[in-house]
Amino acid sequence: MQAEMQIEGLMEAMHQAILAADYPSLGHLSPQLDAALLALPQPLKAPVLLRLQRLAERNALSASAAAKGVRAAIQRMKEVRQIASGMMTYDENGQRAAPGGQRSLSQRL
Repeated sequence: MQAEMQIEGLMEAMHQAILAADYPSLGHLSPQLDAALLALPQPLKAPVLLRLQRLAERNALSASAAAKGVRAAIQRMKEVRQIASGMMTYDENGQRAAPGGQRSLSQRL
């Protein structure tokens, strides 16, 4: 029972770290969680296993959403850099065109 509670506490701490974007803490918590999982008595009762599975799924969804946000931020920074350098062009529909499209236009001229 103590190992289960330790795992739940670590999973909750990981969830809070994900929500706070405290990624260095995840690096410290992950080995602790791995060790605690190895120390779990076998076999686990179904309710305990279900509870741990739900926490793991919640953390996975949160981590996936955080990764999506980081990728969106990286993309936005690229766009801001392109705009700042004056390299942003737009197509005939008013949509941003890829830098490759600009090269083909200059080649035609």
